[in-house]
Amino acid sequence: MAGDDEVVMVNNTYKDAVRSARATCVSPAARLEDALRAARRAMDAGAWQGPMGEDFSGELNTYRSKLNEAGPAALDDFDRVISGQPEQVPSTAWQVRWQRMGLR
Repeated sequence: MAGDDEVVMVNNTYKDAVRSARATCVSPAARLEDALRAARRAMDAGAWQGPMGEDFSGELNTYRSKLNEAGPAALDDFDRVISGQPEQVPSTAWQVRWQRMGLR
C-alpha cells in the first residue's frame, strides 16, 4: 500500500476521453462540406440567377470553404490536446476526476 507521501500514478482518463472523442469525430469532420453540396449543385444548375443569385453563390462558396477547413482544424485541436497530456498522472490530478468537475 502506498504511503501518505507516495505519489501513485494512474492512467490519464481525460486523455483517453479526448482520444475517444477524436475518433468519433473523424468521419463527421470529413463530411462537413456535404451539408452544402446540394445547394452548390442547384446553383450550378442555374437555380438562382441574377445579381442576388451571384451574391448567394459567392457566400455559399465561402461557407463551403470554411466547412472544408473546420473539420481538419477541429481534429488538429484534438491532436494538440492529446499531445499535451501525459499517459499517466498522479491519482490526485484533475485529469482523473475531470468528469466530476463539469469539464464535459
